[in-house]
Amino acid sequence: MTSNVDIHSRWVTALRTQAKTAEAPPTDALPCPYCGHSGRIFQSVDQLLSHTRVEHPSLLEALHPEAARALVRDAALRMKSVTDQSSDATAGGGSTPDITALSLEAQGRLSPSAKKRPADTDFHARRGKAPVHTEIYDEDYSRDFPHTIVPERTRPKPSNPRLFDPKQGSKGAKLLHRAPEVASEWSVEANSSQPQSRTPHSPIRPMSKHPALPVPLRQQPCLIEVQRFDSRYPDLLLQPDSRPISQEQLASEVKSIYAGLTMVETKCIHVDRAQAAALQNGPESASRLASDHWQALIALHRTLLHEHHDFFLASQHPSASPALRRLAAKYSMPARMWKHGIHSFLELLRRRLPESIDYMLAFIYLAYQMMALLYETVPAFEDTWIECLGDLGRYRMAIEDENPRDREIWAGVARSWYIKAADKNPAVGRLYHHLAILARPNVLRQLYYYARSLTCVRPFPSARESILTLLDPILGRPAESYSHDLPIDTSFIQAHGILFKKLSPERFEDARLAFQSQLDNHIGRVTAKWKDQGTFIAVTNLAGLFDYGSDDSILRLIFILHKQTTRPSSLSSQSDEDSRSPSPVGEEKSSISMSDAEVSALIKTLSADFTFSRAYHLTMSTLTLVLRRVGDKNVLTHVHILLSFFSTLASIKYVAQFLDHAPWAELVSFLNTLSKSEQRPEKIIPGPVFPSDQADSLPLPEDYLIRGQIWNQWYFPEGWFQREHDEEDRSMELASTVKLRSERVLRLGYELATFGHWISYDEHTHAFSVTNPSDSS
Repeated sequence: MTSNVDIHSRWVTALRTQAKTAEAPPTDALPCPYCGHSGRIFQSVDQLLSHTRVEHPSLLEALHPEAARALVRDAALRMKSVTDQSSDATAGGGSTPDITALSLEAQGRLSPSAKKRPADTDFHARRGKAPVHTEIYDEDYSRDFPHTIVPERTRPKPSNPRLFDPKQGSKGAKLLHRAPEVASEWSVEANSSQPQSRTPHSPIRPMSKHPALPVPLRQQPCLIEVQRFDSRYPDLLLQPDSRPISQEQLASEVKSIYAGLTMVETKCIHVDRAQAAALQNGPESASRLASDHWQALIALHRTLLHEHHDFFLASQHPSASPALRRLAAKYSMPARMWKHGIHSFLELLRRRLPESIDYMLAFIYLAYQMMALLYETVPAFEDTWIECLGDLGRYRMAIEDENPRDREIWAGVARSWYIKAADKNPAVGRLYHHLAILARPNVLRQLYYYARSLTCVRPFPSARESILTLLDPILGRPAESYSHDLPIDTSFIQAHGILFKKLSPERFEDARLAFQSQLDNHIGRVTAKWKDQGTFIAVTNLAGLFDYGSDDSILRLIFILHKQTTRPSSLSSQSDEDSRSPSPVGEEKSSISMSDAEVSALIKTLSADFTFSRAYHLTMSTLTLVLRRVGDKNVLTHVHILLSFFSTLASIKYVAQFLDHAPWAELVSFLNTLSKSEQRPEKIIPGPVFPSDQADSLPLPEDYLIRGQIWNQWYFPEGWFQREHDEEDRSMELASTVKLRSERVLRLGYELATFGHWISYDEHTHAFSVTNPSDSS
């Protein structure tokens, strides 16, 4: 077994192999040794000599060029030696810890700073020592960039008294003690050293109109005007022209950034694996890290995030070619950024809790800010950034144990991001799995999200394992411990838990009867709250018909076969290729080919299946009890979802026979009562479910809760959710919402009547009736 010392020594060796990125000036840089310019750095003796001739000509008068050069060089070297000796005392520890010099020896003993939060450590400069500002002299930029220095006091005064005058206060009084602004020393140097061969992009305002000004010892900076005036708009500053970049330059920049990115990414992978191995191979006390080690790890992963940010900005530049824009998706850069830059380190921090709580908080905030920045600046991968922001919010919620209010706030943040992601990709079941985790401790809502995740067009198979964390405690719970949850919810979850795990039929019947015996009284007690609860119960019951996302679900196979043979490919849902971590079942079985005899054999097998037969009985018996509440508008959501499933099932010839035992008599009574409550039913019922003339109609609240399912892929018309409400407005129950829901239910009943098998509609009496009463339950 590899010892911790060997692992740490290999890690230190790997860290030291990386080339240091020098943030300080070069070692051969020379400072200006003369008064007033001690903070300016020059990269060669020639630049320093040129600067001295312009700014300090009196020092070099009557000197030979070689003697002047030697004089300036010797003075700068003496100045540099003095500065180097006092650099530690003046600069402090304001820079990021050096990762290459990191050592993990003597980890069993933490340094005194290990108890501090990251904000209290040596990330910042020492108190009382202000860092010295170093100005790097760059002749390619500072001196050659075309510009014009215009003192602010010479700008034209606004003629309109209503316009803002910077020399006046808010009430028109002139500001006192305003010093005159003069040309700065940088402007004199820039104008004197600017090459004459460089041609500006556009005419520059001449300075001859302005009188010469005295240059004091401490000069104030002036406004740098870069071609921003137009004679037509004398009081406005125009936006300066940007420098164009060629495709070759952009490609070279992307290549350079990617080279540095891969180097930092390799180091992050090595470090995270070494730390994970140290946790597994040794005791926790021997693998604890000191404060400076945590800071170095955070700095390393922060560097990787910044490299990714630069790569995305360069590859998605407006001037980039299509091939350059495709590089990020080709090399899975969003997934690599999340996996190696954020997720692996977050898992390492989580496994070291509570020791790493402060550092985990700091890194979560850092990663959240970076993802929010990418969400604003790189819209090409907007779906990925939204889901990553939700994951970070979920991590932040999970580690909050002290303040319940903060925990709920971050749960709401994560929930809002996941709902936003689900609105963009409603067919991806992974998002509903994350929402199920955030739904705790509401067990009914949690079961609904798990069921929805498993019956999506692209289900999330891992939800079958996660749902056991909800079902197992309830299945093994004694009867006297039901007080924590509502008894009706516990009975409902027990029934589905028995179906999910295929337990004894007797236990299922006991749980079903316990649930349905309380259902009518429960609906009457909670009233309007059952609109959401009815949706949760309906979606969960339908998930049982599809065997909770099982790979060998026959009903799911029939729906895929029907879509493949009768629906155009354009109706297929959005691909999940751009997602951060696609679902393992990302593609439908598109090569299904079966004869009618094979399908009939599957239908017979489905009818005798344990899960399907009992889930069908639970669904239909629950609907029967709900339909008996005639005139109750609170049950319309449940009825609406079941009727939409019936209309889809009726259009598939293979499984339409399963509707023969639906509660048609109760449905006819419910629809006739609902029709009488409408003022003019003849204007509502004969027509399509989604009339094209109602352009102002909006989706119902339950439409958002059922879209993306395998059984309603073609239920909603194209573009139905384009006029979406936000997360708060979509769930509001207005009077118009109840009316639209009633009309939807009546039209669905009329559509079922057009099949002529189960119910019929009389356009003269505007009443529904059962076609074959002997077949109705």
